[in-house]
Amino acid sequence: MTTAFFPYSAALILTALLGLVFAHQRGKAYLMYFQQEEYDAKRFRHWLSAHHGRDRATSIFALVAGGLCFGLSYGFFWLEALGWAALIIGLLDGIRRSRRSLLQAKKPLVMTDRAKRILQLHILFSALLTGLIYAGVRFGAPTSDLAASLIAIVVLAQASPYFLMLANAALQPVENRVKARFLEEARQKLRRLDPYIIGITGSYGKTSTKSILAHILSSAAPTLATPGSVNTEMGITRVVREQLEPEHRYFIVEMGAYGPGSIARLCRLAPPKLGVITAIGWAHYERFKQIETVFDAKFELADAVAQSGGTTIVNQDAIPGHLLKKRLSDGMPFICVGSDKDCTLRLVSADQTPDGVRLEIVGDDMGEVVLHAPLYGLHQAHNIMAATAAAHSLGMPIDAIRAALSSAPQSRHRLEVVRSGDITIIDDAYNSNPSGFASGLELLDILKAKDGRRILITPGMVELGEKHEEEHHKLGELAARHVDIALVVTPERIPSFVAAFEAQKPSHAQLLRFNRQEDAQNWIKAHAQNGDVILYENNLPDLYEKPPGF
Repeated sequence: MTTAFFPYSAALILTALLGLVFAHQRGKAYLMYFQQEEYDAKRFRHWLSAHHGRDRATSIFALVAGGLCFGLSYGFFWLEALGWAALIIGLLDGIRRSRRSLLQAKKPLVMTDRAKRILQLHILFSALLTGLIYAGVRFGAPTSDLAASLIAIVVLAQASPYFLMLANAALQPVENRVKARFLEEARQKLRRLDPYIIGITGSYGKTSTKSILAHILSSAAPTLATPGSVNTEMGITRVVREQLEPEHRYFIVEMGAYGPGSIARLCRLAPPKLGVITAIGWAHYERFKQIETVFDAKFELADAVAQSGGTTIVNQDAIPGHLLKKRLSDGMPFICVGSDKDCTLRLVSADQTPDGVRLEIVGDDMGEVVLHAPLYGLHQAHNIMAATAAAHSLGMPIDAIRAALSSAPQSRHRLEVVRSGDITIIDDAYNSNPSGFASGLELLDILKAKDGRRILITPGMVELGEKHEEEHHKLGELAARHVDIALVVTPERIPSFVAAFEAQKPSHAQLLRFNRQEDAQNWIKAHAQNGDVILYENNLPDLYEKPPGF
């Protein structure tokens, strides 16, 4: 009995220990995706279903072990050893797959205090519930240790993402208290320091406009802007608590809309005295479903600005006219920029040169002005106009604005032009909207060397809802006129783009398909030539690019 007892007892203990390691590593892997979905359980469940995020491999190994268990009933006790081996190998393979997912992530898991709390409670739930399942099967049936263990492991592998959501829900009261404390600290600091707050929102263009405006205002007075794409309540709160100083005269806040009421909530946190609305479009159609809902959500900024007696600058060319007309007729204070003759600041012409954007504008109180900024993409003309109107409304002379624009820095990963030897890179990895995509394609012709090729790498755009196929079809046709080699990542996501490109492309043009961004990048490393210009148009987060392979 002793010789038979020892190895199977050791196997049981080893399985339990590996189960804990599996719970930790698989929990971290799922937490990375959960974090990218901003801890939204509904969106995370959708990702699990749409992108085959549930476990397969470990469960299959466990089921193989289950098959071997049947041999015990026929007296083939040596099959039990194979069953334990299959179960242990399955756990080791599951740990390996989880580690691979974490190591290959383009956006790694950030172990914030909240993430740590969720992971710790996830491990506790995993240990308790699988332990109870093991005990219930083992002593309630009763059955063998192997059979009870494999059932517990299958439950662990399949339920791991749900344990994570359960942990998040259980911790919500704690998170709410922490969030409330941080928000109140930020509000008090804003009231105490009282910077001039400028809110910027829009379906697209808000980050670039924020960057341009921050550069202009910084030439006149100390200015703080929320960094990168930080545009959520807690992101803004952290910037206020950690970066806002008494010397900052201006605080420019990018405001993201994740549903009706989002902008209003941000305006209560950081009440704006001046607003900028860059565009109303389909960039986040999946969240809002109707363009009217997008409009109302973004114009919560204008409502808040009006309450403080301020003015909102709107890009009239990028906002549905029938919706804007009603707002303008309500008598709210707006400054309109755009191509229409009735705009306060009117665009006369815009040209893209190898050195940047040149635009001619006419203003009611500034006359005809020529501006130049070392930025790329003709859509930047409207961003420059909005920033110019904002700075001018704050009292900056147009000559000072023009001088500041001449040294405006490029926004990282937003049609950022970088030259690497004799190869030109257009990095638009963070810009996923039809307008920016089209600007990037048109820029290929301008920046291409005489004998160089125009190369596009793209996985397409996201969050376009029912406009997904239509917009990608249009861009596929446009790409056929401006691209020599198209490297399409996850082409099954954008069949209309692929079909339109292949139908319209000239005979010399090629379309190559890749499953991962990394594979397309490796092709570039092997085949790029001097004189090539390469457009990186969008870079899907881990949520979209490929199934996690669990």
